[in-house]
Amino acid sequence: MFPFKNLKITLVLLVLVLVSCSLGETPELKSNGYVITAEEDGPSEKWAEYLYRHLQKRSKDPKSIILIKGAPKPGPEGFKNIHFEVAFDLKNDYCIEHNSKRLHIRSRSEKTALWLIYELIESISAEDNRFSTPDLPPSIVKFEDGCKDFDFEYREPHFAQNLEIDQSSVFGNNNVETDWGIWGHQLFKVVQDFAKPDMFAMINGKRNPNQLCFSSQELYEGTRDYIIDNYGKGEKEGNKFMIMPNDNNLICSCHLCAEVGNTDKSATPAVADFIRKLAETFPKHQFYTTAYRTTQNAPEYQFAENSGIFFSTINLKKGIALNEDQKETKKFLEDIKKWRLTSMNMYLWDYGANFDDYLTPIPLLNGLQKQLVFFKDHHIKGIFLNGSGYDYMSFDDLKTFVASALMKDTTADVEMLIKKFYKKNYPVSGNLLGNYFINLENSFTAKNKPYNMYGSLREGVKVYLDSQQFVEFYQQLKNIIPKTQNAERQKLEKLYTALSFTRLRLAYINGANKYGYADKVGSSLKVKPEIDTWISSLKNYVNYSDMSSYKETDGSIAAFIEEWNKIQVAPNYQNYLLDDAIAVLSEKDEGFEKTDLLNDGVPGFATDYHLGWYLNSSKNFKISFSNAQAKKGNKMRLRFLNLPSHNIIPPQKITISGNGKLIKSVSVSNSGENVSTVTIDVPFQQYQNIEISFEKKNQAKSIIAVDEIQVLN
Repeated sequence: MFPFKNLKITLVLLVLVLVSCSLGETPELKSNGYVITAEEDGPSEKWAEYLYRHLQKRSKDPKSIILIKGAPKPGPEGFKNIHFEVAFDLKNDYCIEHNSKRLHIRSRSEKTALWLIYELIESISAEDNRFSTPDLPPSIVKFEDGCKDFDFEYREPHFAQNLEIDQSSVFGNNNVETDWGIWGHQLFKVVQDFAKPDMFAMINGKRNPNQLCFSSQELYEGTRDYIIDNYGKGEKEGNKFMIMPNDNNLICSCHLCAEVGNTDKSATPAVADFIRKLAETFPKHQFYTTAYRTTQNAPEYQFAENSGIFFSTINLKKGIALNEDQKETKKFLEDIKKWRLTSMNMYLWDYGANFDDYLTPIPLLNGLQKQLVFFKDHHIKGIFLNGSGYDYMSFDDLKTFVASALMKDTTADVEMLIKKFYKKNYPVSGNLLGNYFINLENSFTAKNKPYNMYGSLREGVKVYLDSQQFVEFYQQLKNIIPKTQNAERQKLEKLYTALSFTRLRLAYINGANKYGYADKVGSSLKVKPEIDTWISSLKNYVNYSDMSSYKETDGSIAAFIEEWNKIQVAPNYQNYLLDDAIAVLSEKDEGFEKTDLLNDGVPGFATDYHLGWYLNSSKNFKISFSNAQAKKGNKMRLRFLNLPSHNIIPPQKITISGNGKLIKSVSVSNSGENVSTVTIDVPFQQYQNIEISFEKKNQAKSIIAVDEIQVLN
């Protein structure tokens, strides 16, 4: 018989085991060793061997990992069996069975199998210090009993890290470089290699080389041959192909396109018919088009099963929850309802950046989660999150990790993911970075305002960027860098370089105010010496191949620095209107309700309409001011921005009136350079009130961007 004492201990232990089981606690992954086995089929054995090789590669004790081929056999006592299975008929994306002795992983696809392997290796390393995984992101899989489905079948956060070689596989994401044979507008580029006249659109009775004719048999045959030559017929695994017109509003009006239904406003019929023929020819490949510009309208018949649509979310509000009470969202839902009659393969081309400023921190994650939940509820199957692409974006490594997790599970805890990411990847600075970004996210969420995808820093400060918190964080980041080493230090130095751009922009928009770049001395501005330090830090951008530009187009950092150099070497800026109010008498554009840009003493940058320029699109742009301070001067200088690509064009004439009487009318010459400068002699002391009118050129919808209204001697 057992002694009563031993029996009592045994009962307690049994109760503890039963309680832990009832609570559903996940067994430990850590074990004395690991025995890798697989189902007896090619794919399962392939990925079991892959797991074995990569566990050994990262292990200090390779002998503790054993691969058993063929029928599974017991391993040494105390070893955990990891059994791998690729089951293409599995009803879920993956299933896990886990107890103290055995972990059985089943995957419906080989792509998911690869991702699960990296998740498992990372999870083992978190418990077993014999393994080292500095190259892997934190695991988001718990390896507990159950089956899981991804919330979206196509998942791509389009940031630089996801585009690095093999990284999209590690994150379990899609990648335009590997998943697509033709992406975006690339068909137009592909065609150039086999172009013939009849492949191009008929516009006003003539072939136009700027658009394609999708009814052209030669275009179809050339595209078909290109697919076969480069991607085969899809015998093993199909590729995806984007079929869309070139990025303009031209529509072919030849008799063949007219027969299939093209109109002067819609190229959808011919494009849809072109996709139909390719889908029939290549049933294993997949063909997608976009609901965009000339293909905005849905076709009148169903696509084949291997075809689908990418629908742009460009008109939706960004960063906030979506609902049907929003007019943009209501229109979006109406449009996708029409397209869903064409195909249930509905993907979204979504957006996750300020495309006019990649380097300033922007909170994307809480808002992204809310919108992904909305998209899932409306049966969207895939998300392409257009970010900064190959260009560096501040905190893009974090955004890649969290967005990847949310596309798999929209209910994931964003704050927990942020903390988990920084704990692993930034052991010294993680708390600083994580706390700053969490505060950035939470502050933005509390305001419940959308952000502008092409917004200025002035807008950003109103919506999400707290100037004081940023300046403090920028200094704390500088202080902590010397305490770090190796990869962490390298990443922090790069981040600090990027944030030096934001610090300079913040200084710029604040002028002579707090956090600004200058001190006001009378009617002049004197540049602060610390500007030199921030410019020097930003100059380190040359060390990074992905940091030559700070925005989507025309965003050269070199040009940005050159503009600062001009400010530094110029004589002290003088303007007698610095202390006077300037009134805008015409209708004001959104975001330009205040008129301080007209006399804040900050010269506009020739390379960026967000930097220092007052924009007005009204038909009759007029301003006025008194001569209280202007009477000290006898000359007025005006600068206008000339960026036709943004429809920003200088006025053709300036009319100056005083006390209601015409003083002078001056024509503005456009030299073709980015900035036009006009200097006019004006006897300000003779007039109490001054009014200036800007006459537009012929472009009715053009915008006038004016810099300082500068009065000087």
